[in-house]
Amino acid sequence: MKLKRKALQGVVLLAALFVLISARVVLSARAELAEGEQLLEAKDRDAAIVHLRRAARWYAPLSPYHVRALERLAEIGRAAEQAGETERALSAYRALRGAILATRSTYVPERPQLEAANLRIAALMSKQEPPGMDAGKSERQRYEEHLALLTPIPGPNVFWSCVLLLGFVCWVGAAFALSIRGLDGEERWVSREWKRWGSLIAVGFSLFVLGMALV
Repeated sequence: MKLKRKALQGVVLLAALFVLISARVVLSARAELAEGEQLLEAKDRDAAIVHLRRAARWYAPLSPYHVRALERLAEIGRAAEQAGETERALSAYRALRGAILATRSTYVPERPQLEAANLRIAALMSKQEPPGMDAGKSERQRYEEHLALLTPIPGPNVFWSCVLLLGFVCWVGAAFALSIRGLDGEERWVSREWKRWGSLIAVGFSLFVLGMALV
């Protein structure tokens, strides 16, 4: 019963930690989005882009706030394009792109918006005065080259990400098991348990560090 009670306490603690972290992310996204919306109402679009980018970076699955922030950035970009404000349009689209890439893991959230932003950035960049090394290239050539640079999505290696996660689970799980089984009823060390779980802690931590280095 004592072991089951400690295991249940551990599960409850992890669940509470997850809820707190999720709440922090969602509330931060909502606050930054609200600040960005207020700045848009005040016609301060450049400052609004900063806060909307922050809101979009506070990503949590099923949260509506980062999605709304991305939509607002896209709207600012389109409005700036129509007004001939190329630098502001680029700033909005780059903020959108950067926010999505900052929240990627083994998958990329909101990929359609990322691809649309890449297309607009490439189009706007290709219309600008080219540097000397690109002076002889057509606008289409410059567009394709910019898009080729934007399209690859840098991300973590899936295999080493799994190694990292496996190492973390082994490391933390073994440490938790050792805290429960490492001492007997008289608070004395149980040598067999320390060897077993201590070895698993060492292996898990090694895998974790290796994954961090190669991910």
